[in-house]
Amino acid sequence: MHLPRSVRLPRFLSVVLAVVFAPLAPTASAAEFPDAAQPQLAATAAGRVYLAFGRGPEIFVARSDDAGTTFAAPVRIAALPSLMLGRRRGPRIAAHADTVTVTAMAGELFAFHSKDGGKTWRGPVRINDVPGSAREGLNGLAAAPDGRLFTTWLDLRDVPGARTQLFASESTDGGATWSTNTLVYRAPAGSTVCECCHPSATFNARGDLAVMWRNGLDGARDLWTSTRPAGTRDFTPATKLGEGTWLLKACPMDGGTLFPSGETFASIWQRAGALFLARPGTPEIPLGPGTQPVAATLGPDTHLFFQRGPDLLAARLNASLAPSAPTPHAKNARFPALLALPGGRAALLAFEQGPAKGPVSVVVEALAP
Repeated sequence: MHLPRSVRLPRFLSVVLAVVFAPLAPTASAAEFPDAAQPQLAATAAGRVYLAFGRGPEIFVARSDDAGTTFAAPVRIAALPSLMLGRRRGPRIAAHADTVTVTAMAGELFAFHSKDGGKTWRGPVRINDVPGSAREGLNGLAAAPDGRLFTTWLDLRDVPGARTQLFASESTDGGATWSTNTLVYRAPAGSTVCECCHPSATFNARGDLAVMWRNGLDGARDLWTSTRPAGTRDFTPATKLGEGTWLLKACPMDGGTLFPSGETFASIWQRAGALFLARPGTPEIPLGPGTQPVAATLGPDTHLFFQRGPDLLAARLNASLAPSAPTPHAKNARFPALLALPGGRAALLAFEQGPAKGPVSVVVEALAP
């Protein structure tokens, strides 16, 4: 099935907020991309938006020149026979000016790049410099304010005494070439980075970089983080997030979300089916039951979307981090991606929607504060 040349999102639905800290107001309907999975969003400083998703072995990117009000038909950028999709395994996307970069896992970690706003694409370029080491299929991609790219992934290269590790690479030319791989974190001997939870990376407006991953230390599946201040080369020592711990003899396949918050970073993640918010060095804040969270800051508030059972829920945290009661947002919906648009006036939400067994579509909604 093919979309028409332009997919139009309707005007914002006028909504009377029921509570002081109500979640973002959704549109009456949304753009839908059929037979698609694992959406990710990126935007330039000028407000051009890109949506990446997978469809079978193929990777597509759709472009919006009006901050998500309309999307052009998606462009097929590649077909990778072993493309990994599902449970946060899927393409990642970043954009800066006219340069767009997509990373994807297909036995190796590959990059594709466009220098003309997503019209034409080049690649693949293999990022992991040890063949087969990125085969787990989970990675994070981030763009600095000046366009520099950073990607991190779960790595399985042969290191004596090591299991799953966290490696990274960087690009200064939009993804055409990548630096020698560097170690971000290696668990102590006998332990491992959690094998099936996606890592995250993000820059703040100043250019500071934060990385987050789930560890597997002596059976504890907790979230950890490290930062690299702008203008430096080294990451700070890894620190555990939150106060509690989660002993689990399996991987929860849920890496949480990491996002800029003022001049620092914040994270929301699940422990034993409950969500928590944490900043490095501060107490955790319980947010209630949920999984697979995404969050973004708009003005003084943090907006949160997450799964509970088969459905997607929404909530908001005010400036003092007091959470609103969650409200239903979409049924049979999962694996959301949330993007705060430049200027902080609105956001875009993308997610998979469909039955647990059957056709799945990617839905994109424009959201008003």
